[in-house]
Amino acid sequence: MNLARSHGPFRSAGLLSTFLLAFAFCLLPFSFPALQAQSSTADILQVKFYYDAVEFEKAISTGREILTSGQTFAPDELLFLHRYVALSYYNIGQLDSARTHFLSLLSVDPRYELDPVTVSPKIIDFFNDIKKDYQALAGGGPALAYTRYVFVEDLRPGAGWRSMILPGWGQFYKQQKTRGYILGGAFWGSLLATGISLLQESAARDKYLERSTPEDIERAYSDYDQWHKTRQALVIATAASWAVAVGDALWSPYSRASLAARPEGGVLLTLQIQF
Repeated sequence: MNLARSHGPFRSAGLLSTFLLAFAFCLLPFSFPALQAQSSTADILQVKFYYDAVEFEKAISTGREILTSGQTFAPDELLFLHRYVALSYYNIGQLDSARTHFLSLLSVDPRYELDPVTVSPKIIDFFNDIKKDYQALAGGGPALAYTRYVFVEDLRPGAGWRSMILPGWGQFYKQQKTRGYILGGAFWGSLLATGISLLQESAARDKYLERSTPEDIERAYSDYDQWHKTRQALVIATAASWAVAVGDALWSPYSRASLAARPEGGVLLTLQIQF
């Protein structure tokens, strides 16, 4: 019986380390969107750099390029871009274009105020007049040609906690049914296989402890050891599939409607399909 106690140890520390490495490896691909976001922020700040350097044409061209790039922006980023593009247009005398971007800025934040410390009183007066026009438009006045923004809720945070509880649920929440079937099926299949292997390991261990002759012990231990290793591998596979499902729900892009309101009140809808 001493032999029975000396074989087949559960290497908990090694298993935990392997799990953590697998978890980190599975989340690595999802760090790329964060790197791309940092690059986008640098491009946005470039617009202010050109404006401060009195290179208004470059500020305008860079800002317009970013705004038409199809990226997803936070409200603060839209305010920043339209502010400096509008100010640049004003400084080169293109007041209609400045007006258009100020109106787009107000569609993001109707209560926006320019800083009198950094902006001249003349521009502030111009902006305040536009603000009155915007309020008239909101009250049913004559239509003005500018881009209005309609913000769509980002489903990824909600998808993330759903997949933490039930892998695959977050993908269905994002309307990514194919991913939900694949990632959810991988997790639940691995979990089921882990449960089966645990039962087989337990049964093999009982048989191993019941054997008395060296030959039977060796044969029974080989069977037990195989199920033990199989169960360990399946535990890691289950943990990894859970990590992938959560990471995918939190960070992967998904099909989102991009809405831009027309000046006459209609809504232009474009749909980006991303698997």
